Amino acid sequence: SLVFGTFVGLLVDAYGRKRACVLFCLLEIAINAMEHVPSMPILLLGRVLGGISTSLLFSAFESWMVAEHRRRGFPEAWLAKTFGLSSAGNGAVAVVAGLLAQVAADVKGDIGPFQLAIALTVLALVLILRWPENYGKTSDGVLNSVSSSLSTATKAVKTDRRVALLAAVSALFEGATYTFVFMWVPRLIAIYPFEGGLPTGLIFASFMVCITIGGVIYSALGMDSSVESYSFLCLLAAFGAMALCAL
Repeated sequence: SLVFGTFVGLLVDAYGRKRACVLFCLLEIAINAMEHVPSMPILLLGRVLGGISTSLLFSAFESWMVAEHRRRGFPEAWLAKTFGLSSAGNGAVAVVAGLLAQVAADVKGDIGPFQLAIALTVLALVLILRWPENYGKTSDGVLNSVSSSLSTATKAVKTDRRVALLAAVSALFEGATYTFVFMWVPRLIAIYPFEGGLPTGLIFASFMVCITIGGVIYSALGMDSSVESYSFLCLLAAFGAMALCAL
């Protein structure tokens, strides 16, 4: 994600957002299929491909939606509501996904959730193929655009203190989030007091309930206050949650 995230957005704009979403689905199908192979090199390759697919997930889909929103002439004010509904909807779907993953694991073992993921990704791919294509603006070649964007971003970070602070806050927040994602399973396994395996699907579903609640709260609050106020409250809540885990 660190490597590919720096230029995937430009490639998505140049070659088409719909194509990028299709590529995401194909990568996810391949990654989940690789989980069936008991080979460390294959599993590591799957993780590398997972970094690419993650970069696509957080760039292609939202870019396609925003471009299609504007192409159809919808009011700009609706975008905030759409993102709020998307967050709540993602959380609700993820809750169901967590429960289904737990059932799949109970029935098929550890590989069950990956098999279920393949089936659901195929369904998503079929739906995406019905979308219209849209592109971003790329005046120069992709390589030139990547080089120019990196140069401009580096200059902005060096010359504008606000940009540097924003980048630092974003990086630290993402780093803390990924640390939690990496550590919550082994930590809970170590302290799980009951017989049988840790019900990771149910726990994941509970996390997604929290995301849904956050999306609903965001939509209810609207955008009357400044972005800085919302960001401060968000970071304060994140600090409290991480501090609770550290106790």
